[in-house]
Amino acid sequence: MPPKEWWGRGMRILARSCIEAVKDPFGDAIGRDVAKVVARAPGRPAIGVVDPFAGSCNGLHAILRHLPAAKGIGFEIEQALFDVTTRNVARLNASIDLMLGSYKDHLASRRHPHNHLIIAFLAPMWGDAFHPVTGLRLDRTKPPILEIVRDFEKVYGSQPVLYVTQVLSLNEPAALKAVESAFDWTELRVYNFDVPGLQSGIVLGTRRWSPQAGP
Repeated sequence: MPPKEWWGRGMRILARSCIEAVKDPFGDAIGRDVAKVVARAPGRPAIGVVDPFAGSCNGLHAILRHLPAAKGIGFEIEQALFDVTTRNVARLNASIDLMLGSYKDHLASRRHPHNHLIIAFLAPMWGDAFHPVTGLRLDRTKPPILEIVRDFEKVYGSQPVLYVTQVLSLNEPAALKAVESAFDWTELRVYNFDVPGLQSGIVLGTRRWSPQAGP
C-alpha cells in the first residue's frame, strides 16, 4: 500500500526496518514460489509458517498472503521492534502470532500442531557473512543456516518441513552446497529485482517429503 494509506491506518516504521530485507516484490515472489511448491505436497496437509527472525514480519506476511489458510509464528528479540511490528500486524489483521524473544528459547513452546507441514523462513542477520568477491557464506550468518536447521529439526523432526533460506545470486559454493546437501529435495531461485550480480534469491529445501510432479 502507498505511504499515505498505511500511515492513515496507524502503521509505523522503526528506523531499523526502514531498510527492508524482504522488499515487497521480493516477498511476493517468495510467496508465489512457496505456494507452488506446497501445492505439490502429498496429502494437502495443513500449513504452518515460522519466521525465527521476524523483524518487520514483511517476509512472513508475504508468504501468508499466498497461503490464505496458513497461520504464522514469528520471533523477534528487540523489544522496540516487537512493539511496532505487533501494532502493524494487528492493523493488517494478519494471521501472525509474534513472540518476543529468541526462537532458540521459545521454538518448542510456541509451535504449530504435529499434523502440519511447516514452512521455515530463514533470513538471519548476515553480519560479515557476505563478501563482494566470494559471495554470501551461509556458514557465517548469525547464526549459521545449518545451526538453525538443526534447531528446527529438534522441534519439527517428525513433520514435513519446507526450509526457505534467503540467499543472493552470488553465494560461496562450498557453504551453499553444504546447505543444499542437508535436504531431501532442493532448488535455488534467483529473482531479478536488484543490481546485476547481486540479485536476491532463496534456496528451497525439504525434509521428510519431496514435491510431487506437477501436471
